[in-house]
Amino acid sequence: MKPKITYANVVSTIALFLALTGATAFAIDQLPNKSIGAKQLRPGAVIADKIRKNAVTAPKLKPEAVKSGKLASFAVKEAKLANGSVTNLKLANGSVSTEKIAPDAVTGAQIAESTVGQVPAANHANTATFSESGNPVAFASVDQSGNVDPANSKGAISVKEGNEAGIYCVSAASLSPRGAQVTPRYNGSGNVNAFLTLGGTASCPAPQVEVRTYNGALAKAPFYVVLYR
Repeated sequence: MKPKITYANVVSTIALFLALTGATAFAIDQLPNKSIGAKQLRPGAVIADKIRKNAVTAPKLKPEAVKSGKLASFAVKEAKLANGSVTNLKLANGSVSTEKIAPDAVTGAQIAESTVGQVPAANHANTATFSESGNPVAFASVDQSGNVDPANSKGAISVKEGNEAGIYCVSAASLSPRGAQVTPRYNGSGNVNAFLTLGGTASCPAPQVEVRTYNGALAKAPFYVVLYR
């Protein structure tokens, strides 16, 4: 005898379906907080397109959870870094090389002077100083009356006697000397000494150089003088 579909059978079947689907919906709705974790997710189930913008913030990341191997090339740019977030302690040795530094990114104000050796130009400057010592811009051989010997002089040096015997005012055209030397010329008698003063004096206003010669006391005497820039 064939079974017949009755109204009661239809209604009971619909009721059973609704009961089952309702129970399922209730079960999903009532899942405990944090009951779905990494173990319940298929590999690759969570991708960038499925994450709400700004949903993942720094407080939600475990320490060292994001490493260089997990970052796409050029994913981290300057605009995404907080001020002071990258310090020396966070940089691996040798990680910042010349090719990774933008032109003019490092200026003198950002360099500790003690870490920089002498640059080639400075070495040339030292050489120039030594060279000027060997070939000064102005020098002269001066007799006791203040006359300059042109044959043994350079740089248009002029000398005039000061307000006392033994004082000479020395100058050179277009030169404000920052250094000078004087040497007495021994004239065959006595014990001659010579001294000079830079920066001007009452007898010889700047930029003149004052030379004083002594032979026991302040006295006229010949001398050699050299002036430096």
